[in-house]
Amino acid sequence: MIAKWVNHGEGQNGAAPHCGGLTDPGSSDSDGEVSDDARPEASDQRELADESKVQQNRDIQRFVLRHKAEHDDDMFLENADEAALKVSHKQSVARAISQTGASADDWDDREGYYKAKIGEVMAGRYTVVEDMCGKGVFSNVVKAKDQQDNVQVAVKIMRCNDMMRKAAEKEVEVLERLNRADRGNKRHVIRLIRHFLYRGHLCLVFECMWDNLRVALKKYTKDKGMSLQAVRAYSKQLLIALRHIHRCHIIHADVKPDNILISAGHNVVKLCDLGSAMDISEADPTPYLVSRFYRAPEIVLGKEYGFPVDVFAMGCTLCELFIGKILFPGRTNNDMIRLFMEVKGKIPHKVIKSGQLWKQHFDEHFDFKYQDTNKATRKKVTRVITDLSQKRQMVDMVLSRVGVEKQRSSDSEDQVYVKKAKQFADFIEKMTVLDPERRIAPQDALQHPLLTEPGLGSKGLAAGAVGEGTPKAGLGAKAKDRRNQASARRWQSK
Repeated sequence: MIAKWVNHGEGQNGAAPHCGGLTDPGSSDSDGEVSDDARPEASDQRELADESKVQQNRDIQRFVLRHKAEHDDDMFLENADEAALKVSHKQSVARAISQTGASADDWDDREGYYKAKIGEVMAGRYTVVEDMCGKGVFSNVVKAKDQQDNVQVAVKIMRCNDMMRKAAEKEVEVLERLNRADRGNKRHVIRLIRHFLYRGHLCLVFECMWDNLRVALKKYTKDKGMSLQAVRAYSKQLLIALRHIHRCHIIHADVKPDNILISAGHNVVKLCDLGSAMDISEADPTPYLVSRFYRAPEIVLGKEYGFPVDVFAMGCTLCELFIGKILFPGRTNNDMIRLFMEVKGKIPHKVIKSGQLWKQHFDEHFDFKYQDTNKATRKKVTRVITDLSQKRQMVDMVLSRVGVEKQRSSDSEDQVYVKKAKQFADFIEKMTVLDPERRIAPQDALQHPLLTEPGLGSKGLAAGAVGEGTPKAGLGAKAKDRRNQASARRWQSK
């Protein structure tokens, strides 16, 4: 299984390089040669250190998942973590007062987020030009002008909390590993430029992109879906990103439109937010990994998981980009299983039984225990569903986006388009196979006819990908409106 997903014959790029992250560069396992007598002891120490590191990263991962779950409507262990968070923040405030003589509340809000101000110069180098470009569970993002390199950057400012700092340090390690294995910056993973400490906050400096695909989907298509040309172009780039991440033995673990950034020219996309990412050795079964709408069935069932969870999430993401609707908008994990089977048919028995939590969702006959709500009494009830056959076809969902007129057209271009749309449906089918062992790998997906066979043409591709180029400075309001309207038309074009 690992051999299928990880190419060990890639030399330097395929290896999982050691990454020091935020550790002291002067500390190493050895100063040089060691005697034969010393080798076993040193080896034992390294093994213990490696095991300790893995366990530490698993603890951090659990912390990350618990806090992200609060924003995913799972709400488990919420009170205990919030209490710990408040205590940790108070400790951070106390340290700030003792070290600087000023209250951290002067620059932090009460939740530990840094309150940046436009015109502020961070670390004597980064002038803040936009003070709120995004806010997540663990950080907020500002845009700044790098005075030294004369470029715009995005600065991710972590919340002032000990565990969140550790989570950020882990993210830095992952990003540095991925960046080192992609020195040419060609693998479509966001580039970490550097990191620094500022007023008690760990700050990560990234290359600056326009925004994420969630924003693009809403702004340019009104949630009606992007053109097939654009989605096809982005699919290839994002599969290259997944292949690169997996070759570095990393699971992204939170692929979704929100975590894919797009360039100002709308022709380049990059995977970002490696805050949930982990080395494959750290994978620990949990039903709350990945944002719920993009969560693979093996996660929901509490089964051991690996790289295929990223492919499933990417398949859901790419489908959503085209049809403009979330593929599996489940309210709970149980509801996700219902939707999986509506679109994909019954989950194989071997997949069900290999999950630690399968009895929560299925009975001894493998019939589905659907946790529903009585509309009259509003009380939760469990209904046993025996008909688990497929109710909706992926190809029908895709072709409904294409439209009847184009499907019936005798025009050669329309016929080619419909053919590519059917290929897209097959492409998504293979990426969302319920059995992770049968799910297509990124390398194989890159060889799918959708991406390898011509058909849509370079002219259509350029229009679909919104190749507007970087917005020019000094554009007037009318010029900006015209540009935005043109972009919207291209994104919505079929």
